[in-house]
Amino acid sequence: MSRKMLTEELFNNLIDEYGTEILRLCYLYLKDYQLAEDACQDTFLKVYSNFHNFNRLSTEKTWITRICINTCKNYLRNPWKRKVKLGNSELIQNEISDQEIFDKLEKSELFNFIMNLKQKYKEIILMYYYQQLSVKEISQILDILEANAYTRLSRARQLLKDEIGGIIYEQS
Repeated sequence: MSRKMLTEELFNNLIDEYGTEILRLCYLYLKDYQLAEDACQDTFLKVYSNFHNFNRLSTEKTWITRICINTCKNYLRNPWKRKVKLGNSELIQNEISDQEIFDKLEKSELFNFIMNLKQKYKEIILMYYYQQLSVKEISQILDILEANAYTRLSRARQLLKDEIGGIIYEQS
């Protein structure tokens, strides 16, 4: 199978199509907007430099999401990157609205419960509900069997249900 060359136009299309989703996923992992911007940029640099290795066994979205998650995990492992604070920078209007969305999301009670889950449950909830990936795509990204992905998702839902079940029903 011939591999598709990454042209500037194709690269820009990938950024246009997946950039916002990848930025949001980075933010959900890293909980810091500026660090998320760095991780998003690093993700697309890796996509650019490794596109020739993309084997088409999964979708572009799945492949890019996997790169994003691995990049975020590397950021979380590296204490120096976690402490880096960027200088003041001007935000474009759409970045401000994204920041407002992230701030509101971070303040929600459900989001806090999700972020307090173990990593393997948190990531599957984020990918399934926030990234709207299928279980098959998630299993490819995490390099686990589809059955294991279903099990993790089920367990994560049960943990959330146990944690917030009473709260949801009281508010109804």
